[in-house]
Amino acid sequence: MATSMDRAICDGEPELLPQATVTHQDGTQVVISVTMSTVRADEKECPVTGDAARAFVSLQQPLGDRVLRDATTRQAHPTYHERDVPDVLADRRWDPSGGHVTSRDARWSQRYSGPGGAMLVINAEPTTSAHRPATIATVPVRSGRGIITSYGTTGSWTVWWEVGQVTYSLSLEPPEGHGSTLQQFKQQFAGFTWS
Repeated sequence: MATSMDRAICDGEPELLPQATVTHQDGTQVVISVTMSTVRADEKECPVTGDAARAFVSLQQPLGDRVLRDATTRQAHPTYHERDVPDVLADRRWDPSGGHVTSRDARWSQRYSGPGGAMLVINAEPTTSAHRPATIATVPVRSGRGIITSYGTTGSWTVWWEVGQVTYSLSLEPPEGHGSTLQQFKQQFAGFTWS
């Protein structure tokens, strides 16, 4: 679970760390309370800075399709599942140290550095807030179809797919000064394994 933070600070400055607690869980929902505490960064190893931090909780059973709720607001929180994105790390060419997990509002993102300086980004957000560029092509995504769009510069591509009320996307930006054809992107995407 990722929670938004105003900042994460190192170099001896105070750092905000989230603590999560399950306040209620049943067959339809899991209610979680997240609080923040301040820890001096020089009292522990300083983590990667960013705008999100992870908080972990133990559940009596897997979350599955249960609704995740905020204990304070009682609002449902978007839930993104690893099973709905490719297992990028199974392809040992991609390294998650290429970027950090971010969580702003209801969006989630993870960056991976790859061969020759390539960058891969996986995003998730509620479908109601997803804004997708014009369709260029489609590609199989598990039992459905993904929509391919261009991304930034020529030779960069994104594939978008929906699972329930969530829109996922995977963007591939080739190394600087290089591009990839649509066919090369499709082959790269088809080579990923899924959980």
